[in-house]
Amino acid sequence: MTADQPPIIPRRLLRRSEVQDRVGLGKSTLYSRISAGSFPKPVTLGSSVRWVESEVEAWISERVSERDHAAGNGGTSGGTGTEEGTPPLAA
Repeated sequence: MTADQPPIIPRRLLRRSEVQDRVGLGKSTLYSRISAGSFPKPVTLGSSVRWVESEVEAWISERVSERDHAAGNGGTSGGTGTEEGTPPLAA
């Protein structure tokens, strides 16, 4: 390796089943979110696809941060019916 080349960072690629186990989404939901741009795109390897582990972990971290931010601003995003246009939670 020469001085002008960036160092190679090892990355782990995850199978779809591993991604589904980590994020708790079904196959259809996973692909819907990919199409909507709200989940990392997979890397194509011949006839199979894999996800970059660090990208999946970053997505999970973003969800946790969103939850924590919402908790700091008055609770969860389920609502209590106090917001305009939001139906109350079922009893």
